[in-house]
Amino acid sequence: MRVLVGIFLILLVIFPTTSNAEETEYIEYTVKKGDTLWDISGGNLDDPFFWPKIWKENPQIKNPDLIYPGQRIRIPKDLLQQQVELPPPPVSEQEAAVREEAEAETEPAGVQIEPRKASVVDPDLLASSGYIDTKIEGVGHILSTPTGRTIVGKNDDVYIQVNNKKPEKGTKYYIIRSLGTVVHPVEDRVVGEIIQIVGTLEVVGEEAGYTKAKILKSFSEIQTGYVIDEYYPIEPYPLKKLPAEGIHGTVIASRDLRILNGRYDIVYLDKGSLDGIKIGTVFTIMSAEPPRRPIAKVQVISTRQHTSVAMVIESEMEVARGDYF
Repeated sequence: MRVLVGIFLILLVIFPTTSNAEETEYIEYTVKKGDTLWDISGGNLDDPFFWPKIWKENPQIKNPDLIYPGQRIRIPKDLLQQQVELPPPPVSEQEAAVREEAEAETEPAGVQIEPRKASVVDPDLLASSGYIDTKIEGVGHILSTPTGRTIVGKNDDVYIQVNNKKPEKGTKYYIIRSLGTVVHPVEDRVVGEIIQIVGTLEVVGEEAGYTKAKILKSFSEIQTGYVIDEYYPIEPYPLKKLPAEGIHGTVIASRDLRILNGRYDIVYLDKGSLDGIKIGTVFTIMSAEPPRRPIAKVQVISTRQHTSVAMVIESEMEVARGDYF
């Protein structure tokens, strides 16, 4: 009997159990309310574009858009290891002395100088924050994909249709979708729809009688059927703080925007360029719930005639629909 037990223990050492092997290959994540594979990939792997790899490792998830709180999913450890940053190379004593001498010449002793950062609107932020319009319009849509997939991302190929015409190779388009209808919280009227730019694509040629294009950028999940619209370049521009000058209005919608590993609180206002709002205007947001007090400051990053989009730059609490400025 002792001999059999000894042999069994030796086999355990030489051939570890499957569960132990799995523990070394995966970590387990429990889905929380509001999670998507995009968010989980961005939060755990610092890159939302890894979400298809997580989906592949979890065959119990039939639809990547349908995951539920309490679900347990596996994240391969090798993906986590890809995110580890190597430490900077060591600095020699001579280099360190040169740096200290240069810093001593530029900064007075005992004075800490904060680095100045220019406030610039990033094109990707501006595009993905979207706008409010009366309806979603475009010049065509994504028909399908060569592989049959319905969800695509950066560098994936798609087939598109552009108003029954064949666009030239190299033509770019925005990919857009509606995030839903916005009803004014005070006046109880339909303002329009939040239109989000979810990515860009470029025509690469023809294939099997279809116009073939490649996804150049993906700000969120892109699905077949999404509308495509005319492309116009968006350049970064400085954002100067401008006074509100007596303009008052209401926050009609808000979003927690996650884009390219960044997080921004975006709000939509019921006043636009025809009301005197300019890009850069800063508003103090007041809480609609008692006690009515200042809770945040927002700065306008884009305008349309009757609505505008602003980014939260200071806040004590979350800005919600119905708050006012």
